[in-house]
Amino acid sequence: MENGIPVSEISDTGIFLASAGPVLAGTPTEMTIMKNRIFFYFAVVVLALTIEGLPPSIAGTDKDAVTLDTVIVTARQDEEERFETGDVDMEEFTGFVSVIKRQDFEGKMEDLGEVLQKEAGIQIRQSGGLGSFSTVSMRGSSSEQVLVYMDGVLLNDAAGGGVDLSNIALSDVAAIEVFRGVSPINFGKGSIGGVINIRTLRAREGFKASADAGYGSFNTRKLSGFVNHKTGKWDYLISAGYLGSDNDFEMLNDNGTPQNPADDKWEKRNNAQFNQGNILAKLGYDFTDDTRVAVVNQWFSKDQGLPSWNNSPQTETSLDTERNITTLSLISDDIGPLHFNTRTSVDYSYKYEMYDDSQGHVGLGRQKTRYITNRYGGKFYVESPFSWNTVGFLVDMHHEDYEPEDLLTNRETNKSTRDILTAGLQDTIFLLEDTLTVIPALRYTNIKDDLRSGTDAWGGGVNATSRHDDYVNPQLGVKYNPVDWLVLKTNLAQYVREPSFFELFGDRGFFIGNPDLKAEKGINFDAGFNVGWSKPFSWLERISLNGTYFHTKADDLITFVYDSRGIGRAENISEARIDGVEGGFQVDFLKFFRLTASLTWQDPVNEGQVRAFHGKRLPGRYKTSAAGNLEARYGGVKVYLEYLRETGIYYDSANLLPADDKNVFNAGISWLYRSFLFSLEGKNLTNDRYEDFNGYPMPGRAFYFTVGYRY
Repeated sequence: MENGIPVSEISDTGIFLASAGPVLAGTPTEMTIMKNRIFFYFAVVVLALTIEGLPPSIAGTDKDAVTLDTVIVTARQDEEERFETGDVDMEEFTGFVSVIKRQDFEGKMEDLGEVLQKEAGIQIRQSGGLGSFSTVSMRGSSSEQVLVYMDGVLLNDAAGGGVDLSNIALSDVAAIEVFRGVSPINFGKGSIGGVINIRTLRAREGFKASADAGYGSFNTRKLSGFVNHKTGKWDYLISAGYLGSDNDFEMLNDNGTPQNPADDKWEKRNNAQFNQGNILAKLGYDFTDDTRVAVVNQWFSKDQGLPSWNNSPQTETSLDTERNITTLSLISDDIGPLHFNTRTSVDYSYKYEMYDDSQGHVGLGRQKTRYITNRYGGKFYVESPFSWNTVGFLVDMHHEDYEPEDLLTNRETNKSTRDILTAGLQDTIFLLEDTLTVIPALRYTNIKDDLRSGTDAWGGGVNATSRHDDYVNPQLGVKYNPVDWLVLKTNLAQYVREPSFFELFGDRGFFIGNPDLKAEKGINFDAGFNVGWSKPFSWLERISLNGTYFHTKADDLITFVYDSRGIGRAENISEARIDGVEGGFQVDFLKFFRLTASLTWQDPVNEGQVRAFHGKRLPGRYKTSAAGNLEARYGGVKVYLEYLRETGIYYDSANLLPADDKNVFNAGISWLYRSFLFSLEGKNLTNDRYEDFNGYPMPGRAFYFTVGYRY
């Protein structure tokens, strides 16, 4: 507790730690002007294209898009990863995107958060060691504002709390697509904080198999395997993995008295162990070269302990999670005289969580709650490529059931449903012999909630209410390639985020709900460049450089405010903004060396009406971030050194509790010998004891060894 503001809160998703305070906002007058400008720009582009008619002499037909090997990727995914209708074509998209390939993390003892945190504009907050609760924010957003998809299936559910990245197994992942700011309609919903799409492995021609095993500090264990076979019309793929750790690293326990070092002592972390497993299974059949049907099932299970803030050895609090996603899809391309390409899919996801704090070691009192979420629906995407443009249309419909049950009292409270309909229309227009790309798009979202607000735990009854809202959100993107070494981009988009059930109900840990919450409404703008040269000098193989300015504002931002008892309640606030600059470069030199770096500066400021917080930095967001990687390759040997730095973070909304700067050095060496890959890693070599969440330290120095076999 700091001046009445709790530093850390506990929730049924593990650790739900402070980041209280507004995130994005804008005055109603400013927002109205911005909305009118968006609609005006959108209408002008569409009207101009309609009047002009765009004859073939103006709009070329051969799209020779520039491919630049940089942090911001403008290249289509590798063909071996099987580009399919519904995927985002990076050659055409105007937004700022990073694509992380499997080769960048394969064979390492990492989780998804560790992989993502090396990207510009990305911030990962983790509550402990490997496998612990971790969330992602982009460009100063909250974790709730970032949408995470797996093969186009949304992982954010109505329950809220953001997506726990530790519950996504890297062994199943082929690539990670990071969309900052504007996002294409291919995903359906858009988001104020951007989109992350996890693309799992896809079957390739022939027979392929691999296996990995690893071991390291804190009794960390890893096993994974993969096999796929594609011949003729049939193909199948199976990937499975296990990851576990005791996470019993040493930590300095200040016993809740940071001003009194006399009672500080070093001890092992208690009750932070975890074990998780995953299985990915895919079966596909190609009717023709243009028609394919596939069924995918992804299963994940995890058991973990949740440590208390004071590291009590008596703590036995646990969280068990199980998730299963099944998808059936049909791709049919080159249909009719207009050569339509289509993707139709239906999906069903099931998530089970059991939060057991029966002894009251972590939260406010005793709690043992089971949460079950069922989500099912379908998506249809169609695109029609013409000589000078490509028109895409998407419809996405999903129904979600949220069923929490208090097992200590045998009561079902807050049992609710949510129905979401999203429709999107997007036109990708190629001008000036394909050097200019303009993408106007429009989204329509309809959301209906049937809520059963159970407030029994707070002394009330059960209320049944319903909410029904719809929104229309435009966006516009422009990309200009005046010369072969330069790409210029700019984007403007409007987004909406509806309140989660957690924010409406407050049914976890230290929080109470607010059924009167309104949806957040935000506007994103960015503009930047990307330059790249190949062989500018004999010793320099390739160099690339990029930079982006971004700006975000929102109305009715949802944040938590606290009373004198430290109880939080979700409220709508206004007037906060985020301005920032991000950039990066990559240099390949002297045949064997590569240097990559990314830099981010951002200014997330609370401009709300609460005087104590006005003008303060939004909690939990860094001011500056830097990441760098130097690697050397010779034959089958690779040696690398990584550095990550974050500064300017406050734990609280009043900016009274600053976090220490984060400085992390990692290093490793790998050796590819025939079909075997041997890897040795050292993490946090300087033993930096930083805390993403106050009171929840990260591990110190650690070492891991992994051996893999490829067939």
